[in-house]
Order: sequence, then structure tokens, then C-alpha cells
Amino acid sequence: MLTVKGLKKSFGENEILKSIDFSINKGQVVAILGPSGSGKTTMLRCLNALEIPNGGSFTFDDFSIDFSKKNKSADLLKLRRKSGMVFQDYHLFPHRTVLENVMEGPVQVQRRPKETVRKEAIQLLQKVGLEDKKDLYPFQLSGGQKQRVGIARALAIQPELMLFDEPTSALDPELVGEVLKVMKDLAKEGWTMA
Repeated sequence: MLTVKGLKKSFGENEILKSIDFSINKGQVVAILGPSGSGKTTMLRCLNALEIPNGGSFTFDDFSIDFSKKNKSADLLKLRRKSGMVFQDYHLFPHRTVLENVMEGPVQVQRRPKETVRKEAIQLLQKVGLEDKKDLYPFQLSGGQKQRVGIARALAIQPELMLFDEPTSALDPELVGEVLKVMKDLAKEGWTMA
């Protein structure tokens, strides 16, 4: 599904990723382990071009992108559409309801019909156990609930690969279980996750 060769990323003189190679197969769940500051988040952000690598190439099924060359914004957008990112610190829109947060990407970026997206968003909120919170705003939710909204939002764009950046690190211990349960359920459904 995804093959990464020679992934490099530097910030100035600080080389973070040094020619990394790996593959992720469809339906596989991959854990990225390492100490704080070792480049885990940078690598995930490179996989969907939130950070542009300094070198290396990605082959994603029938699509390839080579970061040793200048890439067109259309190629970067195509890469971004293949993955959904669940951030460590949620990144929910504070002025949007839970339902609106989940609908934003499919409606605004993918230009999908609002009513279709609304039905799908409600189903996703059911999947993560938050349908009853659809009309609330992020400030009205616990950390675990916010993270589950983040998961539903990432799923709403129908990605091929789900990227999780330490999704439980900012949560109180009693909230970790609810997020992990959702992730385990996604793995059982066959989602490809890193």
C-alpha cells in the first residue's frame, strides 16, 4: 500500500529523519516508537505532507511522489487526500459544533454534498460513541471526547491511511481507554493505521 524510501527531513542544520525506509501493507497497524524528540511526529507529518521532506520518495498504491524534485501542489494535495491525521492536541475548530467539525473536510475540501456528508458524519459520531454530543462545541467536551471527534473527523475524508500522533498522550489516564477502544475497533475493521 505505502512504500517509503530514503525519507529525509531537516530543520536548518538539524537532521531529524536520516534516510528512512519502510512499508505499510493494507490493513496493517504499525506503531512508531522512540524517545521524545526522535522524529516520530515529524515522520507522520511528512507522510501527509504537512511537513515537506527534504528527500526520499513515497509510493502509495498507484501514486508516486519524489521529494528530491520540486513537486506540484496538485501532487501534494493528492498525497494529503490519501491519509487522515489525528493530532496529539486535537486541532478542533472552536467555533464549530462537533458535527460541523466532522463535516468540514468533506464539505469544504472535497466539495461533497452537505446532506450526504451530514448523514455520514452522524454515523461516524455513532461509531466513536458521540452522536449525543453532535451539537456541542469543543470547550464542552472532555479530552477523550475531543480526541474521538478528531478520529471521526479524520475518518470523514475516507482516507486510505490513518495517522495517529500520540493520540492519548494529552489525556488523563481514565480517558485513555475510550480512545484506545475506538482505535482497536478501527483495527478490527481493517483500517490501515500508523
